[in-house]
Amino acid sequence: MKNVDLVMWTKNGAETLPLVLKRISEVIPSNSVNKKVIVDDSSTDSTREIAKSFGWDVIFNAGKGISDGANTALKNVTSEFFTSFEQDLLLARDWWDKIPPSLENPKVAIASGMRFANKPEGVRRLQQYVARKYRGEVKLEPWLKGRQMAAFTLGKTLDNTIYKTRIVKAVGGFPKLRANSGVDTTLAYIISQAGYHWFVDCSVQSVHLRRGLRQELSHQYWYAKQLYEMWRKIETEISKRPPVTKFNVISRFFLSPFTGIFIAMKTLEPSITYIHPLIRFYYLKGLLESEKWN
Repeated sequence: MKNVDLVMWTKNGAETLPLVLKRISEVIPSNSVNKKVIVDDSSTDSTREIAKSFGWDVIFNAGKGISDGANTALKNVTSEFFTSFEQDLLLARDWWDKIPPSLENPKVAIASGMRFANKPEGVRRLQQYVARKYRGEVKLEPWLKGRQMAAFTLGKTLDNTIYKTRIVKAVGGFPKLRANSGVDTTLAYIISQAGYHWFVDCSVQSVHLRRGLRQELSHQYWYAKQLYEMWRKIETEISKRPPVTKFNVISRFFLSPFTGIFIAMKTLEPSITYIHPLIRFYYLKGLLESEKWN
C-alpha cells in the first residue's frame, strides 16, 4: 500500500508521545507515507515540539475534543487511505503487515487490531480474556450466539486504525459528539448501516500505555458519563438503540464479584477478583452521573 496519510489528535501527550511516534516510524515504511498530521487540542506541555521533532506537521483543532479533532484531521487527508493513532498507543510491530491488507476486501471500510493495557497485569489479563471469549474461541461461538450484538464494537477503536477515505467522507466523516468518548462506537454503527464492515484482527495486539489501575478506573467512569449522549446519537443515525442498556450495566455490576472470581480462576490472575468489580462499579457510577444530566 502506497501513499497513506497518518493522522493523530493530541492533548498534553508529552509523556508517551516520543515512544509512540518512534514505534510508528519503525512499523510503517516511510516510502508508504504521504503525510503525517497531528491535530493538537491546545496542549500546555511539549506535545507540539515533540511531534515536529519526529517530522509530523502540527495543526490546531478547529473545535474541541476528539470528534472535532478527528474531523479536522480528515479535512487534511488527501490520500486514498489514512490511519489514525492515539497518543498513548504503542503500535504492534506486525500491524502494517496484517491490518492494511484487510482493506483489499471491497466491503471492508475500516480495519483495526486489538489493544491491551500494559498495566496493571490484572487489567491486561481481563481485557485479553474478554477478547478471546468473544472473538477468539470457536468452541464458545454457540454460547455467545445470542450476545453477538453486545460484542459488536469490541476492538473497534480509533487508536490503531486504517480507513478508506472515500467511504468515511461519504458517511459524513467522524460522528459529531459533544462528548469526548463514543466517536468510535458511533462510527461503527454508521459504517454498518451504510453496508460496510469494520474488520478487527484479534491477533494484532498493540499496547495501551497506562499508569496503573487508578487511570483505568477513571477512564471507565469518564466513558460511562457520556453513554446517554452516545446512545442518542446512535439512535438518531440508525434509528436503533445499542444493545447495552442501563439494566445491563446494573445487573453486570451486581454479578461482578462472582464473574471476577470466575475470570481470575480462568486466567490464573488473582487480582481480577477485585479489579473486575471495581471496573463495573466505576462504570455504573459514571452512568448514574450521566443520567443526572439527561
